[in-house]
Amino acid sequence: MRFRTGMVKWDNVKGSLISLVYGEYFTDALRNTLTIVLPFALLFFYHQPNMAIGVGVGALLISLTDAPGNRANKFKSAIVSIVSFFFTALIISLSLGNHWLTAGSIFLLTFVFSMFAIFGNRLALTGTMAIILGIFTLGLHPVNPWLFSWYILLGGCWYYLISLIQIVIWPYRSLHQAIFECITTTSAFLKSKAHCYDPEVPLDECYSETIALHVKVSEKQELVRNLLLSDKAAMKPANERGQQLLRTAVSVIDLYEQVTAIHYDYAYVRKTLGKTGALNLIIELIDILAEELEVLSGVFLRPKKILPSERPLKFEQAKAKLAKLLGSAEETNAQILLKILKNLDDITLHVEVIKGDQPVSVIHPDLSWSNTDYEHFLSPQLFNLTSLKQYFSFNSPVFKFSLRLAILCLLAYLITLLFPFGKYSYWLLLTIVIVAKPRFGLTWKRNMERLSGTFIGAVLGIALLLMIKQVLVLLVISAFLLLGFFTFNRIKYAVSVMFITSMVILCLSVYDGHTDHIITERLLYTVVGCVIAFLAAFLFPIWETKGLKTLISNILEANRDYLLKVQTGLQGASAGITESKLARKNSYIQLAKFSEALQYMHLEPKSKQVDMKGIYSIQILSYRINSIIASLSLSAKQNTKQDLGVLLAGEALNNLEYGVQHSASLDLKNIKIVVHSDEIEEMNANEGTLQHQLDLLLALSLELRLYFIK
Repeated sequence: MRFRTGMVKWDNVKGSLISLVYGEYFTDALRNTLTIVLPFALLFFYHQPNMAIGVGVGALLISLTDAPGNRANKFKSAIVSIVSFFFTALIISLSLGNHWLTAGSIFLLTFVFSMFAIFGNRLALTGTMAIILGIFTLGLHPVNPWLFSWYILLGGCWYYLISLIQIVIWPYRSLHQAIFECITTTSAFLKSKAHCYDPEVPLDECYSETIALHVKVSEKQELVRNLLLSDKAAMKPANERGQQLLRTAVSVIDLYEQVTAIHYDYAYVRKTLGKTGALNLIIELIDILAEELEVLSGVFLRPKKILPSERPLKFEQAKAKLAKLLGSAEETNAQILLKILKNLDDITLHVEVIKGDQPVSVIHPDLSWSNTDYEHFLSPQLFNLTSLKQYFSFNSPVFKFSLRLAILCLLAYLITLLFPFGKYSYWLLLTIVIVAKPRFGLTWKRNMERLSGTFIGAVLGIALLLMIKQVLVLLVISAFLLLGFFTFNRIKYAVSVMFITSMVILCLSVYDGHTDHIITERLLYTVVGCVIAFLAAFLFPIWETKGLKTLISNILEANRDYLLKVQTGLQGASAGITESKLARKNSYIQLAKFSEALQYMHLEPKSKQVDMKGIYSIQILSYRINSIIASLSLSAKQNTKQDLGVLLAGEALNNLEYGVQHSASLDLKNIKIVVHSDEIEEMNANEGTLQHQLDLLLALSLELRLYFIK
């Protein structure tokens, strides 16, 4: 994208490093590394190699089940993971004497643990790591199954003992990290809004960037909700710290609505204000607010006082210049500038509330914390006993993927029996389990990341072995490589693969020798595993295109429901804070799901390709409509009756409802061409007013409706 670029500032690099070191990713990585390395080294020192390997493998793999969460989440993960690991290790190790029994065990356990995805992401992760433990057990081939299983159990208990102690001492670590990421992504989103006022940046690129960032913001907001609202201890009114975090979370999420509401007819605004000098001032003001948000986010990682800076002074100076232009501007320009200044002031107020400089009541004077039904904002549980049948059919993506992965693991195991090559053939199964994903696009992406990380890691490992001969130094470097693996595992998969590949090469070279064999097998089984996983994506495939009509219908329906709540406000009545916020949340989530699907859709085979130009047009229209509704919702909170507004909103609702009713008949491969007209945007003299927002909403909803008319 042709956005304004410049030299990378040292302050930005320094800030990124500080965020990494003080963030949850690095501190968790350091905890995991010490929890694994210390008992492993101690047991080897006391000549207990079998116990060291068992406990080390148990602690290593179970640490990867420990996703961000509150105390209750982590305790549940600990119980399920420890029990699953013990029985997996026992079943696989007991079956090793009979190849057919081993094959059956691998198939059954892979299928069962893959089906854990119906219980949510946390247990899905536990299931994946249990499968990987079974593969490690296959490679280690323990002589004493019961003893090995107890070692695995001991390693798991040891790891979770440390993790649970940590969460008791620092119960809100994960929540602080989530709020930090939510604010930083909101800051990036706000910066992207500044590009909309830059005439040199095409508007299509602006919309693409803001929609991509919307997906990230929605994901971070959902994590904040789930971490906080599922923590019963934090949600108790008597818990002062929990209530403070609740107020902060509400303010951060509401801030995003305010940022989203900075939506205008940018083509018209650029044309009208282009020669006044106002555009550069607006960009400067938005950039200052975005920078202020970024600085504020750091407080949630490293509690500290925000140092005085020149940002407030620069903001007031730029604001004064814009206000001066406002005084001498034509009526139309004055309305635009007045609305922009009002939005910027509102964003500033939200930032002050998050900082604690202003009470929450200044933006929520009518909000009753005790009467809000926060449990409704939690993600719905995927599983319940009454709907168990629906998950065991080919209509269920979880079932199709579980069956595919089980068949793949069985096939890979049979290949290692028919074509035995080296000692590390279990790496073939390991690669398949890690790379294979339900989505075709995600499988392709993970393939590329694993291949690139493996090759770079192999080169790094070889270089270290050639340069360093001291065993102790190599082992110390291996510990640091393990630290690197844990640090980047959740944020940059390719980098984490590079670290773990180098570590494996160093450790196995020290332990077993035959470096050339280790490297050859690592590369061979990685490449073969990636190829098999990619080809297997065509077995019981899960294509994005198949669910695209449903996603389109969902976003239209979500925008309709959100607008319905706003219309109630325009009627002078109150739709209820909980109901309005739920409608807003659902519209954001559905738009994010739709946008995320489009990100992977272009990776699918040509035979599955759709009319992407038409789909992107529907996406941008849906996003613009959502932004206008967010802006209208702020106006509707005044509870002032707007008869004309109710009428126009009703017509827009009819257009959205038409799209919902006819989305199933949309021809995805040949979407009707609808020429976007800027006339209503350029000819309307009321830009920035409630009237113009309603007119624009009606025009865009009518344009969206045309896509569904045969």
